[in-house]
Amino acid sequence: MLRTVLASMAFALCLPVLAEELRVPLPGRDDLVIDLPAQWRAQVRRPHGELPPSVAISGPDAKALQMLITPIWPVGSAPRGPTADELRGLVQAGATRAQPKAVESDLPLKDLGAVGKMGYYFSATDRAPEPGGYKHLTQGVLGMNELRVAFTVLANGQSQEPTAQALELLRSLRRAPASKSP
Repeated sequence: MLRTVLASMAFALCLPVLAEELRVPLPGRDDLVIDLPAQWRAQVRRPHGELPPSVAISGPDAKALQMLITPIWPVGSAPRGPTADELRGLVQAGATRAQPKAVESDLPLKDLGAVGKMGYYFSATDRAPEPGGYKHLTQGVLGMNELRVAFTVLANGQSQEPTAQALELLRSLRRAPASKSP
Protein backbone atom coordinates (compact mmCIF):
# COMPACT_ATOMS: atom_id res chain seq x y z
CA MET A 1 0.00 0.00 0.00
CA LEU A 2 2.73 2.44 1.01
CA ARG A 3 4.62 1.59 -2.19
CA THR A 4 1.53 2.47 -4.28
CA VAL A 5 1.06 5.78 -2.46
CA LEU A 6 4.73 6.69 -2.88
CA ALA A 7 4.67 5.73 -6.56
CA SER A 8 1.55 7.87 -7.09
CA MET A 9 3.16 10.82 -5.34
CA ALA A 10 6.36 10.47 -7.37
CA PHE A 11 4.35 10.33 -10.60
CA ALA A 12 2.37 13.44 -9.62
CA LEU A 13 5.58 15.34 -8.89
CA CYS A 14 6.89 14.54 -12.38
CA LEU A 15 3.88 16.08 -14.10
CA PRO A 16 4.11 19.75 -15.03
CA VAL A 17 1.82 21.92 -12.97
CA LEU A 18 -0.54 23.91 -15.15
CA ALA A 19 -1.45 27.36 -13.98
CA GLU A 20 -3.78 28.35 -16.77
CA GLU A 21 -5.37 27.29 -20.00
CA LEU A 22 -5.05 30.23 -22.37
CA ARG A 23 -7.54 30.30 -25.26
CA VAL A 24 -6.49 32.47 -28.20
CA PRO A 25 -9.44 33.31 -30.47
CA LEU A 26 -8.62 33.10 -34.19
CA PRO A 27 -11.11 34.96 -36.42
CA GLY A 28 -13.41 32.50 -38.20
CA ARG A 29 -11.49 29.49 -36.85
CA ASP A 30 -11.19 27.22 -33.85
CA ASP A 31 -9.32 28.74 -30.91
CA LEU A 32 -5.68 27.95 -30.24
CA VAL A 33 -5.33 26.54 -26.71
CA ILE A 34 -2.07 26.95 -24.78
CA ASP A 35 -1.47 25.19 -21.45
CA LEU A 36 0.76 27.52 -19.46
CA PRO A 37 2.94 25.99 -16.75
CA ALA A 38 2.65 27.37 -13.21
CA GLN A 39 4.19 30.83 -12.81
CA TRP A 40 4.40 31.42 -16.57
CA ARG A 41 2.67 34.52 -17.92
CA ALA A 42 1.22 35.28 -21.33
CA GLN A 43 -0.07 38.29 -23.18
CA VAL A 44 -2.03 38.11 -26.44
CA ARG A 45 -1.13 40.91 -28.83
CA ARG A 46 -3.56 41.53 -31.67
CA PRO A 47 -2.57 44.42 -33.97
CA HIS A 48 -5.90 44.24 -35.84
CA GLY A 49 -8.97 42.05 -35.36
CA GLU A 50 -8.54 40.08 -38.59
CA LEU A 51 -4.76 39.70 -38.46
CA PRO A 52 -3.03 36.81 -36.68
CA PRO A 53 -2.35 37.46 -33.00
CA SER A 54 1.01 36.97 -31.33
CA VAL A 55 1.27 35.44 -27.89
CA ALA A 56 4.19 36.66 -25.76
CA ILE A 57 5.01 34.18 -23.00
CA SER A 58 7.56 34.48 -20.23
CA GLY A 59 8.79 31.95 -17.72
CA PRO A 60 8.91 32.63 -13.98
CA ASP A 61 12.00 34.79 -14.62
CA ALA A 62 11.39 36.86 -17.76
CA LYS A 63 15.15 37.51 -18.11
CA ALA A 64 15.72 33.75 -18.33
CA LEU A 65 12.95 32.83 -20.81
CA GLN A 66 10.83 34.66 -23.36
CA MET A 67 8.72 33.02 -26.02
CA LEU A 68 6.66 34.30 -28.95
CA ILE A 69 4.00 32.21 -30.72
CA THR A 70 2.19 33.41 -33.85
CA PRO A 71 -0.47 31.25 -35.53
CA ILE A 72 -0.70 32.07 -39.24
CA TRP A 73 -3.52 30.82 -41.45
CA PRO A 74 -3.70 30.65 -45.24
CA VAL A 75 -5.41 33.42 -47.16
CA GLY A 76 -7.96 32.41 -49.77
CA SER A 77 -10.92 30.17 -50.17
CA ALA A 78 -9.20 26.77 -49.97
CA PRO A 79 -7.38 26.44 -46.67
CA ARG A 80 -4.83 23.66 -46.78
CA GLY A 81 -2.40 22.47 -44.22
CA PRO A 82 1.32 23.03 -44.63
CA THR A 83 3.49 20.26 -46.01
CA ALA A 84 6.58 18.93 -44.26
CA ASP A 85 8.75 20.36 -47.05
CA GLU A 86 7.16 23.79 -46.65
CA LEU A 87 7.73 23.78 -42.88
CA ARG A 88 11.34 22.59 -43.26
CA GLY A 89 11.95 25.32 -45.85
CA LEU A 90 10.64 28.04 -43.53
CA VAL A 91 12.77 26.83 -40.63
CA GLN A 92 15.87 26.38 -42.82
CA ALA A 93 15.50 30.00 -43.98
CA GLY A 94 15.49 31.10 -40.32
CA ALA A 95 18.55 28.98 -39.55
CA THR A 96 20.38 30.49 -42.53
CA ARG A 97 19.61 34.02 -41.25
CA ALA A 98 20.78 33.12 -37.71
CA GLN A 99 23.99 31.36 -38.80
CA PRO A 100 26.32 34.41 -39.13
CA LYS A 101 25.78 35.37 -35.45
CA ALA A 102 25.82 31.82 -34.07
CA VAL A 103 28.62 30.15 -32.12
CA GLU A 104 27.75 26.82 -33.78
CA SER A 105 29.16 26.18 -37.24
CA ASP A 106 26.06 24.18 -38.22
CA LEU A 107 22.42 24.71 -37.21
CA PRO A 108 20.71 21.40 -37.99
CA LEU A 109 16.93 21.21 -38.13
CA LYS A 110 15.26 19.01 -35.52
CA ASP A 111 11.85 17.36 -35.63
CA LEU A 112 9.58 18.75 -32.92
CA GLY A 113 8.18 15.27 -32.33
CA ALA A 114 4.62 16.39 -31.60
CA VAL A 115 1.93 13.72 -31.81
CA GLY A 116 -0.60 14.54 -34.53
CA LYS A 117 1.34 17.61 -35.66
CA MET A 118 4.49 18.19 -37.64
CA GLY A 119 7.08 20.78 -36.88
CA TYR A 120 10.76 21.61 -37.07
CA TYR A 121 13.12 23.89 -35.20
CA PHE A 122 16.77 24.82 -34.79
CA SER A 123 18.74 26.16 -31.84
CA ALA A 124 21.62 28.62 -31.84
CA THR A 125 23.89 30.37 -29.35
CA ASP A 126 24.50 34.08 -30.00
CA ARG A 127 28.23 34.67 -30.07
CA ALA A 128 27.84 38.33 -28.95
CA PRO A 129 24.44 39.00 -27.37
CA GLU A 130 23.44 42.63 -26.96
CA PRO A 131 23.39 43.99 -23.40
CA GLY A 132 20.14 42.77 -21.82
CA GLY A 133 19.63 40.40 -24.77
CA TYR A 134 19.36 36.62 -24.89
CA LYS A 135 22.19 34.18 -25.50
CA HIS A 136 20.15 31.16 -26.69
CA LEU A 137 17.64 31.05 -29.56
CA THR A 138 15.32 28.25 -30.57
CA GLN A 139 13.08 28.97 -33.55
CA GLY A 140 10.73 26.96 -35.72
CA VAL A 141 7.32 26.32 -37.22
CA LEU A 142 4.64 23.84 -36.23
CA GLY A 143 1.83 22.71 -38.58
CA MET A 144 -1.61 22.34 -36.97
CA ASN A 145 -4.40 21.65 -39.46
CA GLU A 146 -4.43 24.73 -41.71
CA LEU A 147 -2.23 26.76 -39.31
CA ARG A 148 1.45 27.41 -39.44
CA VAL A 149 2.46 28.25 -35.87
CA ALA A 150 5.72 30.20 -35.87
CA PHE A 151 7.64 30.27 -32.59
CA THR A 152 10.74 31.81 -31.08
CA VAL A 153 12.20 30.86 -27.71
CA LEU A 154 14.85 33.12 -26.16
CA ALA A 155 16.77 31.98 -23.08
CA ASN A 156 19.66 32.96 -20.87
CA GLY A 157 21.77 31.03 -18.38
CA GLN A 158 21.29 27.27 -18.32
CA SER A 159 18.91 27.16 -21.27
CA GLN A 160 18.30 23.40 -21.54
CA GLU A 161 15.48 23.12 -18.98
CA PRO A 162 13.48 26.26 -19.87
CA THR A 163 13.87 25.54 -23.59
CA ALA A 164 12.72 21.94 -23.06
CA GLN A 165 9.68 23.26 -21.16
CA ALA A 166 8.93 25.69 -23.98
CA LEU A 167 9.17 22.92 -26.59
CA GLU A 168 6.84 20.75 -24.49
CA LEU A 169 4.37 23.64 -24.34
CA LEU A 170 4.49 23.78 -28.16
CA ARG A 171 3.95 20.02 -28.45
CA SER A 172 0.85 20.33 -26.27
CA LEU A 173 -0.81 23.11 -28.30
CA ARG A 174 -4.30 22.19 -29.40
CA ARG A 175 -7.40 23.58 -31.05
CA ALA A 176 -10.86 23.89 -29.53
CA PRO A 177 -14.18 25.16 -30.90
CA ALA A 178 -14.30 28.93 -30.87
CA SER A 179 -15.46 30.27 -27.54
CA LYS A 180 -18.66 32.27 -27.49
CA SER A 181 -18.39 35.95 -26.67
CA PRO A 182 -20.51 37.01 -23.66
